[in-house]
Amino acid sequence: MAPCNAPPPAARPVIPGARGVATVAATAPISAPARAVYDFLERLPNHALITGSGLRLEGLTADGRGARIALRGPLGIRRTARTCVTRLHRPRHFGGTAEVGRRTVAYVHWTIDHAETGSLVTLTATILRAGPLDRLLLALGGRRWLARSFERAIALLGTAVESAADADGTHARPADSPDYLRKPCCSSQSWATCLGS
Repeated sequence: MAPCNAPPPAARPVIPGARGVATVAATAPISAPARAVYDFLERLPNHALITGSGLRLEGLTADGRGARIALRGPLGIRRTARTCVTRLHRPRHFGGTAEVGRRTVAYVHWTIDHAETGSLVTLTATILRAGPLDRLLLALGGRRWLARSFERAIALLGTAVESAADADGTHARPADSPDYLRKPCCSSQSWATCLGS
């Protein structure tokens, strides 16, 4: 898969908080602390552990900052999203862009809030532009399907983070941050700079 080093073609800036065609979100508590949840999410290969049959990690970009996600909906609907990490704010926000086809662009992000017994995790997708097919799919139940897929991903995240903590006796350590977090996502400047966040 090609490196994740260029903004979506002909896309307006993808800015956190932007309004779009549709927004889909799911929220649930996780018993793990926010820092452990963030540390798990920042390692993109871990995302293979939190996808189910509806959303599946198929591969990472050569630079390790993006991925290809297969979306498998009801009635045999198949779509592929190409993602790129564009926002890293330890330990609260992790997200980036997702492109489906040539016309659909979304900003997808995880928000991790501290809670009394761990964390409150929200996974949100703001569809900034949608091609005709994706608009139709969203109107015909795609939003509900995506919300259920997000709920499942958060549930699997809770299980995976706890399993990782049990395996090594502690939660993930920040010192283990992958190299891509120290490298810019764009070829000449960081995505945060590109996007003004």
